Amino acid sequence: MPRDTCLCLAQRFLRHATLWALLLCAAVMAPPAATAEQITQRWSVHAFGIKVGELRVTMSETAQNYSGKGIFETTGLAGVLKKIRFSIEGGGGLKGSDLLPRAYTGRINTGKRISETSLRRQGDRMVKTKGLQEPDVPIEPSALKGAFDPLSMMWLTLRDQTEETLCTVDQTQFDGTRLVRITLKTRRTSAEGVTCSGTYDRIGGYSAEDLAELKTSPLSIVYQKQGNVWRAQEVHLTSRHGKAKVIRQE
Repeated sequence: MPRDTCLCLAQRFLRHATLWALLLCAAVMAPPAATAEQITQRWSVHAFGIKVGELRVTMSETAQNYSGKGIFETTGLAGVLKKIRFSIEGGGGLKGSDLLPRAYTGRINTGKRISETSLRRQGDRMVKTKGLQEPDVPIEPSALKGAFDPLSMMWLTLRDQTEETLCTVDQTQFDGTRLVRITLKTRRTSAEGVTCSGTYDRIGGYSAEDLAELKTSPLSIVYQKQGNVWRAQEVHLTSRHGKAKVIRQE
């Protein structure tokens, strides 16, 4: 497997928040308040027909706030070829089922390079406060209005859904360098559950060459009914390197 492929998949999954994070967890976080609900998820990440890594997500929610952390690490053969660790953490407020992002930090360790990006809410948008990488093409500040950070986007799609929130995602995401739009609004019911399908659209910060190679990717999440909620079980996404699948383990 090419050395840069695992890195690209890790970055792309976590950008999906999905995903993406997608392209994507031994979690360490501050002790939650006594009234907080703590949720832990473990996912396996597969590409090229093999398991390439694991994602662990730990979130804490109260009636007014959410916070948490997700960590992706390469494992198995992929981990031997290229050991990568990508973490995202942050949080914000809750208004009903709506997430109101406030702060975000993303870190990546490729074994050769360690980088960190931080975002903080300023007015109606998340603004980069730390990070050296710049967009290939400048992003208009007005385009960032209402955009989620990668952790908030990941939680928006991977948290338990109600009948009212299932298959209703239409949200932009800013990771400090690139702006994307994620939609999951097409609903299909089958014996496996409900599949919410849509697209991952690159809309800001990308070079013309990147957009010519791949501007829009298909994206879908399979949810299964458990009690009164719909629980995410699988994430399917496509990058320029091919298809990837993320499967819930717990």
